[in-house]
Amino acid sequence: MRLLGQKANFNKTEFNRLSGGYDIYCMSILVITPTYNEEKNIKKFIESIQKINLDLLIIDDNSPDGTASVVKKFSSNFSSINLIIRDKKLGLGSAYREGFKWAENNNYKYIVEMDADFSHQFSDLQNLLDQRRPNRLVIGSRYIPGGKVIGWSLYRKTLSKYANLFSRILKQSNVKDMTSGFRVYSMNALKKSNYLESNSDGYAFQIEMVVKCLNSDVEVVEVPITFIERKLGISKMNYLIIIEAIKYLFKRNKKL
Repeated sequence: MRLLGQKANFNKTEFNRLSGGYDIYCMSILVITPTYNEEKNIKKFIESIQKINLDLLIIDDNSPDGTASVVKKFSSNFSSINLIIRDKKLGLGSAYREGFKWAENNNYKYIVEMDADFSHQFSDLQNLLDQRRPNRLVIGSRYIPGGKVIGWSLYRKTLSKYANLFSRILKQSNVKDMTSGFRVYSMNALKKSNYLESNSDGYAFQIEMVVKCLNSDVEVVEVPITFIERKLGISKMNYLIIIEAIKYLFKRNKKL
């Protein structure tokens, strides 16, 4: 594992900055984005993060397309852009666990999960951040009033819909979008959930973290978002990932 970029300066007090319509307490917030073959998107994504003055941690699983090389050009010049390069593709869950630990070690108060392919909209990010609280997980939800998905086939919509339905039924949860990867955790919520004890990946990791938060008396709220299917690069989502999540649900339910 290689770590590039400098540690943020936490001697500064948290402050309010207005930039491009964003009114955010920037110094305590870290965006974590796992990547694999996102060379076509990553430069524009980093520049979009910089426009709103947030810190960013990219966790790249040794992408063969050179994603990390693009990030290095930023991380070597900007202390707000950080990069962890892992030796091989290790999965979404392990990437976020590593990222959460990095954030904890560097004293961040709030953690944003956000994809680099622009399926998660920067126009929705402010709404998620507005709802952040010290003991809260904020989920960007496609499946509450005001939320929607653009660009998915009927097949993929059906898979996602029923993965979430099974999740709610088996976990007896009122959370409508347990598989969403667009979220804001408080560090306090992550610590209470014992995030390092999670052991799943993909959709299953997102479901597991919701359950861990609920079981740890962390407040979970949903904010409507518009999810737009990527225009560049290849989606990592397929039916095997959703089947993995459903298997996780049934396996975990048997242990309860």
